[in-house]
Amino acid sequence: MSSQIARLESGANELTRQGKIIESIDTYYSDNCVFIEPDGSSRQSRQAERDHLEAFFSGLKSFDGATLHGQSVGDDLSMSEWTFNMTGGDGEKIVWNEVLVRRWDDEKIVMEKYYAA
Repeated sequence: MSSQIARLESGANELTRQGKIIESIDTYYSDNCVFIEPDGSSRQSRQAERDHLEAFFSGLKSFDGATLHGQSVGDDLSMSEWTFNMTGGDGEKIVWNEVLVRRWDDEKIVMEKYYAA
C-alpha cells in the first residue's frame, strides 16, 4: 500500500511544485476531504478548499514558486515539507514554510493538515 501512496503523493506534489495546486486538489482529493489549518480551523470538502484557494490566489500578484524539501510515506499517511513563495496584491513578498500531513483512503486524500514551520 505505501508504494501506491508514494506514487500518488509524488503526483500531487509535482502538480503543487508546478503551481497547479487547484489541479492537484481536483485530481487527488476526495469530495469530502477535510482541510485543517494550523489554528485548528477547517474546511469540510474539496469544493470548500477549492473556493478558498481560488479566492486566495485571485488576490496575489504572482505565485513565484514552490520548493519541496522532502516527503515521507507510510501505510495511509504522507508528509511533505514545503516553502511557497508568492507576491501579494500589494507587491509584498509572501514566504510560507509548512508541512502538509495527508491521510489517504481508496487512493484519495481524505484529510490534509497544515503545520506552519
